[in-house]
Amino acid sequence: MRMRKAAGILAAAFVLLAVLAACSRENLQQIGLVGIEASFEIEPAQARAGEDVQMKAVFTGVELDENANVQFVVIADGEPTTVKHRYEGDNTFTAEYRFEQPGEYDIDLHLYYEDVHIYKKKQVNVQ
Repeated sequence: MRMRKAAGILAAAFVLLAVLAACSRENLQQIGLVGIEASFEIEPAQARAGEDVQMKAVFTGVELDENANVQFVVIADGEPTTVKHRYEGDNTFTAEYRFEQPGEYDIDLHLYYEDVHIYKKKQVNVQ
């Protein structure tokens, strides 16, 4: 009897999970957010301390403008620094950053658009 009750609860949980997943995807499709993607490039690939690094993000699947909530975040010694960016048109955003010290750094790209958060991460080895 116990086993039968547990199996029934488990089946109900799976049905509920499937319904919730279908609703979420359906809502995203209704507002046109499924398919938002980002390409994220950093130049030069071999950065040198004291020289500027160029960051570029291009988004597809959505129409953005200069008011979009895009962030380039450099993480040095566990401390995040948000870098000022420019909107270049055509869903393209750029930023520059100068690493003063050699080392391994993470650079995060974020896009917050309505209920969607797009996140990309790159690692830079500064000589």
